[in-house]
Amino acid sequence: MVENVHKLWCYNDVHNWGSMLAKAAAARGHDAHLFEDPREPDRGFVFMHMHYHPQVRELHKRCMRVMSTNPDLTLIPNYRSSVLYDDKAEQARQLAKYMPRTHIYWTPSAARRWLDTQPEIPFMSKASEGARSHNVRLVSNYEDAREEIKLAFSDLGIKCRYGQTQRGYLLWQDYIPDNDGDIRVIAIGSQRLVLRRGNHIDRSANKTGRLTPIVKLDDPEIVEALKVADTFFRAENMQWSGIDMVRDTNGRWYILETTVSWTMNAFYECGFMKNGGAMGWNTTGVMGDKIWHVLLDEIEGGAF
Repeated sequence: MVENVHKLWCYNDVHNWGSMLAKAAAARGHDAHLFEDPREPDRGFVFMHMHYHPQVRELHKRCMRVMSTNPDLTLIPNYRSSVLYDDKAEQARQLAKYMPRTHIYWTPSAARRWLDTQPEIPFMSKASEGARSHNVRLVSNYEDAREEIKLAFSDLGIKCRYGQTQRGYLLWQDYIPDNDGDIRVIAIGSQRLVLRRGNHIDRSANKTGRLTPIVKLDDPEIVEALKVADTFFRAENMQWSGIDMVRDTNGRWYILETTVSWTMNAFYECGFMKNGGAMGWNTTGVMGDKIWHVLLDEIEGGAF
């Protein structure tokens, strides 16, 4: 049993993240509740698992907006992180200094002007929406780029997942060459989970390649990624968040996107990492399947 009992509100999501946290919290003696109506939580901590399906995601974002007006609630993830979730245009505006150079064009003439004067091909083309690497395309030649302009600013649009259509804008981002995948770092308060993810063969990433859970800190690249990620999470005040990172040939790290939702079982075989200050980063000996207990440790320790 804990000395300081917290009131926890856990959103009753279809993947049972909320119910798993509520169960772990109640076992420790916390006052835990499941909810679906965002007007119900009155005070304490609110945990909400947001889903990437467009209709569900928008419902969850509306819930976060409602709850963010209550000063007696601490949201996990915080409200800003929920706004950025699955909104690549907003991420490009707010997090530009961390990301590959990104251009957003709202007219076909602006897109054609850039293409004709600064043809940096290949590059990545993305819809603003599309978690889990959906709606991401590698534009490898001038003709494909012109076709994207034609489609995006026509009645047809560019077909996307879940029957959506990208229409009226283009989001083009610099391609970071010479890497075979990215590193995802998950922040749970002050603790981290790390996974190396291989690219899909054509780099368009409509599905993820091989997954390698990180358990030991025996790879200098992983240690470096942890340091860069930690600086980002702290600077941007994101205590429950994930980022996808790549490093260019000059050693500069870029953040491709942020998220507040991930495939949980992919991280069960990862080991939690924590910064020991002068001792540097260390493994804690706790595996990713204990995530709800780690989250409660971090809540009780004041990380949120």
